[in-house]
Amino acid sequence: MQTLNLAQLKTATLAGGVTGITLRGDGAAFVVNVHTQRGEAIMVTSRQQPRRFADPRKALQVLRSTGWNECRLDATQWRPEDSALERTARPDRSMALKAAHEAAQADADYDRWFRAKVQASQDGIQDGSNRVYTEAEWKIRRADMIARIKAQQTL
Repeated sequence: MQTLNLAQLKTATLAGGVTGITLRGDGAAFVVNVHTQRGEAIMVTSRQQPRRFADPRKALQVLRSTGWNECRLDATQWRPEDSALERTARPDRSMALKAAHEAAQADADYDRWFRAKVQASQDGIQDGSNRVYTEAEWKIRRADMIARIKAQQTL
């Protein structure tokens, strides 16, 4: 059986090569069967797997974006009660989401720490407990720091 991805389906539709479309029930989902002038084809994902739609409305939206406004519906093999059986665990996505949440939490923790340090510094300047350097003192400190960095780079 031939396969068509979304871009190929759009192209075939515009070229007049598609003669009809059937949404066919397959377990708890629907697949898109495409009737072409060369025979039958099935709509696939970028990984060349049949594109499965749990909700036929989503399938109709996708088909409409390709230029099709009508299709045939075959629900003889549609078994919505099988939806729990078809769900597959995605540990890779679970780990990725956990890592993203941990990174966001770490960013928030760092942001709180940084803001507290800045606020403490500003409070120290206000109450006189932090020393304010003159421009001349900063030039000396800056030159000293640059010299130390350059010395480390030459090692």
